[in-house]
Amino acid sequence: MTEDAILQKIKYILKRIKKMSNIQLFRSNENTDADLAAYEKNLFRHRLRNVLITTGAVAVVLLCFFALRTGIQNRTFDSYEVVKSYERVDTVTTQYTEFQDYVLKYSKDGISCVDSDNEPVWSQTYNMQAPMVHVCRNSVAVAEENGMEAMIFDASGIQGTIQTRLPICQICVSSQGVLAVLLEDGDLMRLNLYDKGGNELVTAKFELQDVGYPLRMSLSADATKLAVAFLQVQDGGVGTCLAFYNFSSVGENQEDRLVASKIIKDVVMPKVEYMDATHCFALGTGQLLLFEGAQIPELKQEITLEKEILSVFHSEKYIGIVMEGEEQNYALQVYDTQGSLQFETEFELDYQTLKFSGDHILIYNEFECMMLTRKGRVFYQGSFEESISNLYHQSGNSRFIIMHASRTDQIRLR
Repeated sequence: MTEDAILQKIKYILKRIKKMSNIQLFRSNENTDADLAAYEKNLFRHRLRNVLITTGAVAVVLLCFFALRTGIQNRTFDSYEVVKSYERVDTVTTQYTEFQDYVLKYSKDGISCVDSDNEPVWSQTYNMQAPMVHVCRNSVAVAEENGMEAMIFDASGIQGTIQTRLPICQICVSSQGVLAVLLEDGDLMRLNLYDKGGNELVTAKFELQDVGYPLRMSLSADATKLAVAFLQVQDGGVGTCLAFYNFSSVGENQEDRLVASKIIKDVVMPKVEYMDATHCFALGTGQLLLFEGAQIPELKQEITLEKEILSVFHSEKYIGIVMEGEEQNYALQVYDTQGSLQFETEFELDYQTLKFSGDHILIYNEFECMMLTRKGRVFYQGSFEESISNLYHQSGNSRFIIMHASRTDQIRLR
């Protein structure tokens, strides 16, 4: 019996309980008080018996449901079948990224959004030699590196176009479509925020000789906070300044809306990311820092990493870090937003890509892949005859999309 069938059975039984609770047994007006007492006693027994029987049935069905669900979650696969296949018509330079339940395809000529059946949802042409794409929940932004144009999209298509007067270095979009743009202006770096209609909301500037060079910026999902990692020269050495800005009323009375900062000496932290509206992490040589705050971020956890960091990837809930392994080539550690280690495992696969996709972790190179649950259990490992351009989760525990050089396959693990 499938999960859906079991759920339908539970709904049916609950409906029966509701119906039974409304059962009325009729009596004649000629009954005596003794008859009435006997009637009420029998009615109570009747209802109690029905409730006990139904409760037992629900318990059995629930046990079956959870047993089936546990079995599905713990299942492993050793092969796959192609359910559908589509010929690819894009160029070899086309890149891909996930967006909600869709796939974004982008190149120097334009960007398009397609569904799991490879049907177009929307498309937009442009001319960008080096397009940068950033996705946050419901919004997508694309801009040309060192260019002066940016575009904002949602699931229905383009929402706005932004023209800047200075070259664009970095972009970051929020869930509702607010875009942060970092602009280069000689010895200054300028930060502008735009709404999805292209209207300028906030401006700020950074003196490179004062705050350093911005390595990375990240906008919170609700667009009220921005984290920037600045590379600084500190006492003859190199370090990092993590700066946090607030664009709500909390930051109005602060210079440049700077509400918090942290100096990390002798450590370069090229990675700072907002995972959602309140959780942020920064990663550098030997350190993982986790911040939390609805308005002003506070350092909640500092984790020392003993080995060299090779890769980092994240979702809204988890941070994955790959380091050198002891018994195998690589060691993978996954932390939650509170800094709790969810699992640690080692693997041999010489990967090119690691990512969270749905509830899974996907690790793959040109021809091989590994698939792990969020608890670190490997449920599939195999190879493909044609090179992998991209791989992402589609639905359930066993359906995935694989993009090859010449086609896109929907596969089901088995």
